[in-house]
This record gives sequence, C-alpha cells and structure tokens, in this order.
Amino acid sequence: MQGSGRRWGAVLTAVCLLWVGATAQPREEIQIEKVSQISGAGDTVQAERILARWRDYRISATRLEGNTRTGIYRLFEGIRLEGTDISASGAELILNLETNRWELHGGQATLQPPFTGNRLLAPLFVQGQTLSGRERFVEGERLQATTCDLPHPHFHWDARTMDAEEGRRAILRDVRLRLLGHTLFRLPYVVVPLRDTGDTSPLPDVGYSDLEGWYLRYAVAYFLLQGYPGTARLDLMQRRGVGVSIDQDFAQGNLNLYWLRDRQLGAQSLTGRLRYDRNLGTLQTRWNADYRRNSYLIGDSTAWNLQTDWLLPSRTGQTQLTFVESRNLASGFENITRVWTLLETRAIGRLQLSLNGSYQENESTFASTRTGTRQWSTRSNLRYPLGAANLQLEYERVLPVGASATVFGGLERLPELSLTAPLPWWVGDAPSLFRDSQIRLSFGSFAEGFATRIHRERYAFDWQGRWRTGTRTGTSLFYGFKQTFYSDDTAQYVLQSNLEQRFGWGERSELSLRWNYIRPYGYSPLNVDRAGFYNLLSADLRAFLSGGWNLSMATTYDLLAREQGRDEWSLLNITTEYQPTGWLFWRNQLSYDPNRERWVSFQSDLRWRFGDSQLTLATRYDPRRARWGRVYARVDALKWGRSRFSAILQYNGYLDRIESRQLLWVYDLHCAELEVRYIDNPLGFPPDTGVQVFLRLKAFPSFSRFGAGSLGAPLGGFGTDL
Repeated sequence: MQGSGRRWGAVLTAVCLLWVGATAQPREEIQIEKVSQISGAGDTVQAERILARWRDYRISATRLEGNTRTGIYRLFEGIRLEGTDISASGAELILNLETNRWELHGGQATLQPPFTGNRLLAPLFVQGQTLSGRERFVEGERLQATTCDLPHPHFHWDARTMDAEEGRRAILRDVRLRLLGHTLFRLPYVVVPLRDTGDTSPLPDVGYSDLEGWYLRYAVAYFLLQGYPGTARLDLMQRRGVGVSIDQDFAQGNLNLYWLRDRQLGAQSLTGRLRYDRNLGTLQTRWNADYRRNSYLIGDSTAWNLQTDWLLPSRTGQTQLTFVESRNLASGFENITRVWTLLETRAIGRLQLSLNGSYQENESTFASTRTGTRQWSTRSNLRYPLGAANLQLEYERVLPVGASATVFGGLERLPELSLTAPLPWWVGDAPSLFRDSQIRLSFGSFAEGFATRIHRERYAFDWQGRWRTGTRTGTSLFYGFKQTFYSDDTAQYVLQSNLEQRFGWGERSELSLRWNYIRPYGYSPLNVDRAGFYNLLSADLRAFLSGGWNLSMATTYDLLAREQGRDEWSLLNITTEYQPTGWLFWRNQLSYDPNRERWVSFQSDLRWRFGDSQLTLATRYDPRRARWGRVYARVDALKWGRSRFSAILQYNGYLDRIESRQLLWVYDLHCAELEVRYIDNPLGFPPDTGVQVFLRLKAFPSFSRFGAGSLGAPLGGFGTDL
C-alpha cells in the first residue's frame, strides 16, 4: 500500500477547503431562506426548522440560536450542509462571524473529487468528534476517514488529534490504520505536507529489479522544531546495499541527500540537491546546487552544477546577475564550464532597453592535455515605437579572451538599425492584396564565422505580407521580397511566395493545392542571408466517406528536381481510417515511392474495445526488406472474476529481438486493489527487469510504469495513442 501521506493530504485538503470558506474574508451574515418559527428579543434570535445560506453553502437545522451583535450562532439537531461538491451533517455547528471561527461536533461529510482538487478519483467519507478552525489553522479530535462506501467500511484511518496549517503541514497524533475491524499498524504521529513533496507512505515498497535485486524501501515523514516537514527513507537492496535518503524543507528552500555504499561498484554513491531562495530587501536571490558521484544508474562519474541568480527589480525595469558552473569528471576526462551573465531591462518613457553581457570559459582535460576557450559576448536591443512603426537598434559582439584565437561563432551585429511598419504607414491607403503587409528597412555592419570571420556592411529592404479569401473554400497567399546590398559590391534579392487553393465539400472533406516558391538572385557573403532555391507543388486530400470511412492522400512534386539531380516526387502517403462506432478504430497507411515505382512501408493500427477491455495492435511492415519492422500488441483489463489482466509485447523485426514484455494482474478488493507488475525491457540502458507488488486504494491516483520503457518513455509509437 502506498501514499498514505498523500491520502491524508487529500483528507486535509478537503478540511482546509471547508475552513477557508470561513476565513480571511469580511463578515458575511447568514441569509435565512425558510423558517417555520422565529422569535427574538434585542440582539438574540431563535428559529426552528431553518433553511439558510451562508457563503456558498446551504444549511438546514432543527434549531438555531444566535446573537446578531456578537455574530455567534449555534445550530442544533439534524444539521445538513450542502455545497457544490460536499454534503455534510452533524449534531451541532457553531459559527462566529466576527472571528471567522467555526466548530462542528459529531460531524460527517461526503466530499466529491472536485472538492479535493481532484486528488481523489472517488468520494471521501470523513467523520470527526470535533473539528474547529480559524484563519489558516484547523484542529480536530477523534477523526476518521475512508473511501470505502459500505456502511461498515473495510478500512479507515483514525487519528486522535490533528493540528494543521494551510499550505504547510498537518500533524496527526496516535494514527491507526484499521482493516476489517483490526488495527493493522499504529504510529505515534504522521506529518503530512499540505503540498506535493513526494510520497511519505509509512508502508514499505517491495519489489525486484535486475539492477537492485530484491529491494525494500521504507519512508517516514517527520518535522523539525521549527515545524518544517521532511522525509527520511531507507533502501535495502539485495545487490546494491543500504541507501539512506533525506528530503528536508526549511524556511526558504529544500535539501535532498541520498547516500549508498554500493556493493557492486565497490564505492560510495552520493547524490545531493539544494534549493535556496533569499530576499535581501528588494534584492531577490536564488541558489541551486546539484551533486552526483558514482550513481549506479549513470555510471562511474562525478558531476557538479551550481547556479545562482540575483534579481533587483525597480519601477522602470530590473537588473539580473547569473552565475553558472558545471563540472563533469568521468574516465580520466574532465570538463568545466563557467558562465557569468548580466542582464539589464528598462522602459524609459516609450524607449524599451535590453542589455545583456556574458563571460564564458570552457576547460577540458584529458590525461595531461588541457584545452580551453574564453570569450565575452554582449547583446543590446533598443526599441522605440513610432505609432504603428518600430525603430530598433541591435548590437551583438563576441570577443575572444586571452590566448583564445577563436570564438564559439555566431552572428555579430555591429550594430544594425531597422525601421519596421505596415505598408499603409509608408504609403497611406493600399490595395486589399497588400494591406496586410509590412516593410522593413535596415542597415548595419555584420560579422560571422569561426576561425575565419568576415565583416560586411549591409543595406536591406524586406517586404512581406499575407492575403486570404474564404474559409474552407478559398485562396491564401504569402508573398515576400527582400533586397540586400553589401559593402563588397555584391547584392542579392529573394522572391518568395506560398499560394494555397482550398476546395471544401460536404461537412469536413477538403482538397488543398499548394505552390511554394523561393529563389535568390545574386550573391550574399553572409550565411544568415543565404536562401535555398525551391519550387514545389503539393496536394493534400481529406475525404470523409460514408459508413465511418475516411481517406487522406498527400504528396509533393519538385519542379527543380530534374535539373538539380534529385527525386521529383516525395512519398505518396495514403491513409484510410475506419470508425463506424466508438468501440472500433482501424487505421492503415501505405507509403509509395513514385520515383522508383515501389511500396516502401505499410502501417496498420487497430483499437477494439469490448466491454471494459481493449485490444491495441500496431504493426509496421517493410516491403523492401520483406519483414515486419515492429509489432506492438497490448491487451487491457481482461476480466476473470475479481481479477483483471493486461499484457504488452513489443517486437523489433530489424533486430529480431523482443524489446519489451510486460504483464499486469490486478485483484479487486472493493475499495482497494492488489497489483502485481512484471516488466522486462532488456534493450534499454540500464536493462530494466523486475517484479513489483502494490496494495493501493482505488480512490487515490497512482503512477504506473506499465506501458513504459526503461527510461519512462511510452512504448510503441505511431498508433499506440489510439
């Protein structure tokens, strides 16, 4: 059984939502909607068989006594409270509208999943001898909670007292889990973080894997004297040894440490992570550090990463300083990277300013050989709006430092000034074809390259626009013209157009014909301005036929292919889909190579739902090699009595190997489930084979690795999303 900390977290979330409705808000009077008898003298009021509304709740009770001056109301006998996703009852409810304090005696409630922030998949049933709350705190005595809907539930959690603070943690004392009328175990206290900090289950996790052998993991929550929660975990692994983990929250951060004396590696493994935020007046600082040494999941290596950010906001912008250092050491090779970055952003009137400067150094050592590079880089951007237009100045520079003769490359603007505006801003009214277009004028000095860098001045005129008519049937056009002149007496202009004609019929069927053209004329010494030359025709058909059939086809023809010596046609993809009803979906895709007049692939995917079960089949056939490239088969929730069986098999035909086989058996225990998983992913790194056994409550979400590969990615591919 896993996640009892999260289960109590869901219980306490529901309780906190109840008390938040009565706290941190101005006084709101009880609105009486229906009453059979009401009387009062002075500030006192009495009523019988009352129906009232308070905040978002409707409250009914046999009797009410209250004082309008003090704002204290007592409701007795047959109390019912109804909210959007809650129904509750109790023997006595006391409301203090002045102090926002409430007390509920002998209460019980049914909370629907939305009420608990969807932390639950089924209703939660809560009872308490006494519950009281004020501001951000809630207290309780003799609490019980369960998700079993039977009159005599199979299980429930008991706590003698509870002391909780919203958004931080709750402390439950004298906690017991009762199963079938018997106390399964008892704990002196349980600490529940009221935010997601990981699983804090007091029950062990038992399983088997190739890397660890048989293992047992045990985690328990605790809290420091200052009230900050933490989690201590013990890992007992047959092949690896004993591992100890601590995850500790503190005032403005978190510390996580994991230590293992690895018997197979013959070394001590240590992994750590520190997160710390600190504000010094208006200065905001953040520290992040990660350390890893000899992790059996990665190998014999050491890695260290440190990052700190210093942010100083102001009325007109902000200043940020960042330092990052990364070190990696493995098999005699060491790499160190350090980066200092200063970023300044300001808004001065209409002027928007961004300044960025960074210093980077990279050192590598192997054996006795050491290499390294160091460089400065600066980037500046000044933007000034002129109505619909924008005037912009950009500067980018990269400089080697010390003995470094080269830099990491990239484009330098030394600088570039540009003015961008819609066409009507330049010429006034324009024809409808060109109305949605922009013109950009720019000139500047540029440098690019690595060991050899070239420097050129450039003057550019860039005009781009769009035009569209109709929706399903209509025409779309994108057009562009760019002219550039360079200081070495070279020049280039580029013509570009993307034209699409759409024909729609029926409810959703559509044929699209496209022409995509781009061609440069002249020469550009700068790679950033060089454009390819292509002239393509393409067609895309999507037809919705009768009887649940759909057909789609797509291909492209290259008008320049013959003169440039490449294939004229792209693959012709033909896809059929058959879905006559919601429980059956069948998709096939054929790929044909018109250039070589042969079929190159066939894909078929099937989803068939029968009852509560489902079959998914995804296959790939390679006609050129006459073999099945991949076969993925999955069966879910085959029922036999109280048992459900699921299985996955994935085969790689090119390797002639089974990539994954997985089995899942789930036994229904009404409000709980016994789950046994067998997972074998032999081709991943590290190899992933193991058996896991879980006893979990149905109402609480759980993460399952069933259906995932060794690194957690879903198995299969195209088609497995059916």
